[in-house]
Amino acid sequence: MSGSVWISRVRSDSRIGNKQGLRAKFYGQDWEPARFEIPVASERVLAALRRHRQGVPLERTEMTEAVAVWEETRFKRVGDLFYAGPFMAVKGKLAEVLSRFNLGAGGLVPLPVYKADLETPVNGEFFLLNFGGPKDSFLPEQSNSEAIRKLYFDKAIQRQIWRVESLVTDDGLALSPAALEGADLWSEQTVFNDIFMSDDLVAALRAAKIKINFRLSASRIERGGQ
Repeated sequence: MSGSVWISRVRSDSRIGNKQGLRAKFYGQDWEPARFEIPVASERVLAALRRHRQGVPLERTEMTEAVAVWEETRFKRVGDLFYAGPFMAVKGKLAEVLSRFNLGAGGLVPLPVYKADLETPVNGEFFLLNFGGPKDSFLPEQSNSEAIRKLYFDKAIQRQIWRVESLVTDDGLALSPAALEGADLWSEQTVFNDIFMSDDLVAALRAAKIKINFRLSASRIERGGQ
């Protein structure tokens, strides 16, 4: 991994996952109704979703079992990053690029996608994005105070959780050299919701001309950081 990292605020883009024309099935449950309204998730799914958003690797049975296309016109507009139920999923060029990088203990998990009959597979390869584990390299004291704010104190890990503001600029966040170790795609233990990418991964995504606005900002590495 080279000496730069990026924060991606792609999860704040509500257009991704909006009215995709998909219905989901979870292990041990029936198919969701074929409608655009988001159904109320079970406590088991919600618990898994919280860990997913924290970048914690999930067991296969904790994630979406399969999805089915009930509105083909909508699904044809779906980009290479989409949602399978509440979990992030990828296909096409994005999946191909990610497959070449270190995704930690998680990785790309094959996702069955069916046609409206719930039996006929849709052509192509689709994957759930299972994160490989959070890093602990964010340095709030060295970051731009206008770029972050305190969100809540996590009693489970006895740490302050921070939210990154929407107008964060390049070099607004500071991370320790630990960010340069391990996975090329990850979450930070004390940063709410956002994901981080290595410079090598960002360069590969740009070279592949992936048509997704990842809402990227460069983060600086504090060589004296712990």
